[in-house]
Amino acid sequence: MLVRWVPPSEGAIKLNVDGSSRGNPGRAGCGGLLRDQDGNCVAEFLSYIGFAGSVEAELMAIRHGLWLAWQSGYRKVECESDCMVALKIIHDNAEDFPELADIVEEIHQLMLLEWDVTIYHIMREGNSCADFLAKMGSSSNSTFSLMMNPPPELTALLLADSKGVLYSRV
Repeated sequence: MLVRWVPPSEGAIKLNVDGSSRGNPGRAGCGGLLRDQDGNCVAEFLSYIGFAGSVEAELMAIRHGLWLAWQSGYRKVECESDCMVALKIIHDNAEDFPELADIVEEIHQLMLLEWDVTIYHIMREGNSCADFLAKMGSSSNSTFSLMMNPPPELTALLLADSKGVLYSRV
């Protein structure tokens, strides 16, 4: 199977997010970015969230990313996450994960604002930019860093995505 990053639909902004936990549970962080239809990055964030598991890190990435999109004035957002468990918790229920209920409730409250938000799955190979930022977040000591220009190491990944480079999923 071949996978690539797909730009957002017309009039929308794409939010790619990811969580990272070194040890699961372990030192955890999250990251994400907002991109337009041409693949241009308009904002990136990363966050160190402490000692947590990968699902909590992913949910925090979704929460931070939705908040950033709302605060930035975007009202049509396509959010992609590569964590099926986090998506199932958001879309179905968090009853089996009571320790994550507060984060899920914050996500639900953000989704109820007056905007068009979809959250869906992307294969890991199509989410490399968010993965890069999430790993930076888990290595950081900052609880939330907003960046308006991508770190130099991220530039090649952004270019590959904007050019539609295909990645093989094994």
